[in-house]
Amino acid sequence: MGTILRDFLLLLSTPILALIFSVAFLVIWRRDTARIENLALGAGWLFLSVAMLISQLSPAYMGRALVAITHVPYTLAAACMAAGILVRVKVAPPMRVFLAIGFLGILTMALTQAVGNSIKADLLITNITSGVIMVITTQSFSGAAKRDGIERFMLVTLILVTTQFFIRPILAFMFEGPIAPVEYRQSMYYMTLAWLFGFGSVLFGLAQLTASVKDYVEALNARNATDELSGLLARGEFELQVKAALARASNEGKQVALVVADLDHFKQVNDIWGHQVGDRAIAGFGGMVNAMIRSTDIAGRVGGEEFCILVWKADEDIAAGLSQRLRARTTQLDISEGALDVHLTASFGVAERLEGESYRSLFGRADKALYEAKQDGRNCVVRAAAQLTQEVPERRQSDSGDPTGNQSHRAA
Repeated sequence: MGTILRDFLLLLSTPILALIFSVAFLVIWRRDTARIENLALGAGWLFLSVAMLISQLSPAYMGRALVAITHVPYTLAAACMAAGILVRVKVAPPMRVFLAIGFLGILTMALTQAVGNSIKADLLITNITSGVIMVITTQSFSGAAKRDGIERFMLVTLILVTTQFFIRPILAFMFEGPIAPVEYRQSMYYMTLAWLFGFGSVLFGLAQLTASVKDYVEALNARNATDELSGLLARGEFELQVKAALARASNEGKQVALVVADLDHFKQVNDIWGHQVGDRAIAGFGGMVNAMIRSTDIAGRVGGEEFCILVWKADEDIAAGLSQRLRARTTQLDISEGALDVHLTASFGVAERLEGESYRSLFGRADKALYEAKQDGRNCVVRAAAQLTQEVPERRQSDSGDPTGNQSHRAA
């Protein structure tokens, strides 16, 4: 009696474990409902738990009917987990293919039960159905996943889980004679299934949970690194990235320039039209900057209405050309609300990095040029080179044109 109870509790531990994983993924999903892969994984583990509970708690006399009934939640579990795994690595899961495989498995199961009398055939169909779904998933995942430690761990567990769907029934059938349907749960196959599922579930579930937690932490870090209103980097993250870029520029001998921009009369925008319009101005300007810079450039919001751009592989002419285009586009931003007709202008200071110059020094020169742009009437671009040469005609670029041409920044 003690042995029977022990075996029953052992077998029951696997569906309970699957239920725990389901709850864990659903809790993670509730914290960030945009991560739909966690919902799919939670559903997958729930279907797995249901399938195993049905298998454990149903009367033994159900025999082959029990295998046919659990085939559906087992297949749904495989499909949901496959979807969650693939969505996480930005691969569209072939759900129609998965459902077609599951439906074909049901038809084959029905045909086998109608014309045959072997529960082994039923078990083989269930394993092959889930196994084929996981083969497709493993192939897609291996081509899309990053190659860091967690992704490699995930890939290894995927391969192990996929392989066991084909190896486990073959090995069990090799060492066991015919299985009577009413003795299915006392068979070596079933005990092998329980042990492997218990071990495999822990490994597979931990791999998925580790990956989901990693994604959550990365998303949290990304949110902290980004200014929510403008969509650009927050000041701290911007300065970290710029300092790293300056060190790289020194090592590679690349020219870089810094642009500091400030929205003109922004306090009046808030005071006259309200903070809602002011927020629209910040968001509109940030979105415009993000759309006009290259992927190699770095842009951030460094103050209330102050922005900064590190222009990679660019001298002061190229950075000034970019600033002129940004200045012109700023006047076209539509931040009006209702009957209000609100227009913005912005002032820009530009400085090319001197050899060995630190970020603080470079920012100081660009900021000083911005101050002169404010003093010169705003809505203009001032270059720091003029502060060194005292050549006023070279320093000030008014609204009359872009001496570098519209393509200079993109061609850099």
